[in-house]
Amino acid sequence: MHTKRHILNHSQLTAARNIRAAAFFVCASAFVVAPAFAQVGLGLAPMRVEVNVPAGATRAGSLAVSNSVAAETRYRTEILDFSLDQEATPQFEADLPAESKFSCRQWLTFNPMEGTIAGDGSTTIRYTFHVPADATPRTYHCAVGFTSLPPLRRPQDTPIGMISAVRVVSVFYITVGDPKPDGELKSITLEKVDDPNTSGLRAVFQVINNGLTNLRGIGKVDVLDGSGKVIESNEFPTAVILPNRTQHIPLTLKNKLGDGEYKLRTRVNLGTGEIQEASIDFRPPAPAPAAKPSSTPAAGPVAQSIAPAGHSATLTAAR
Repeated sequence: MHTKRHILNHSQLTAARNIRAAAFFVCASAFVVAPAFAQVGLGLAPMRVEVNVPAGATRAGSLAVSNSVAAETRYRTEILDFSLDQEATPQFEADLPAESKFSCRQWLTFNPMEGTIAGDGSTTIRYTFHVPADATPRTYHCAVGFTSLPPLRRPQDTPIGMISAVRVVSVFYITVGDPKPDGELKSITLEKVDDPNTSGLRAVFQVINNGLTNLRGIGKVDVLDGSGKVIESNEFPTAVILPNRTQHIPLTLKNKLGDGEYKLRTRVNLGTGEIQEASIDFRPPAPAPAAKPSSTPAAGPVAQSIAPAGHSATLTAAR
């Protein structure tokens, strides 16, 4: 089957972020404590749990939370909703109403919900999930987070210094029944990225997940010169595409390109048994003139759409 799609031009984005497959999240905030407690460090294994279970079933397992510093560390357990934003970056919240049809948060229980880990030690956190008997066949997702807590202060402690609160997260994917994968690589967009350590370009793949189970792409992303020679090859990003949504998956190209005509081509299996191929012809934008010195700190990498050279992308699906 051969079809043609118009390349989508995205509006200017505020920052170019790295892909994350979704299993680890760290946040930092300040606590006023004695300087002796200035360091914290938590580890977690496994960071992703994927299981297939029938409706009405109960399953149990465990996670290991470790403390990488010499001081004793307190922690608190949180059961979270999980989603990916349009940059494929994980988002964890106590409640995400948009994920209600796919959330497994209310199925999970953990023990203990709060505790202490000895210095350079670890502890086992046990979990159980109860799948409702009327659960619709699909893949559900949620997460559990473990956040370090400030140490308990003694009356003689002097309240000075700061520590960081660290949160580590494990993601759960629970598949009920046998939902069939159904995904489509819809389009490719090229964007200019203000990052001198890369080519200055990134590809954004628009993938539509029409099914009720997760998708992950396996394949290649190649850059070809005007003669058809492959001059750069990358693995298709491994970001999960959650069910029943459109996901944009970015990939920054590594090698700087000179002036000329190029082709960006990807061949990927989204788990459907088909190899889908998409390509776009483009010409790199001319280098921007040197910026005048400014007292304002530079922002992070910024991405904006660039027009492809020539015509629309061609997408081909082949079994």
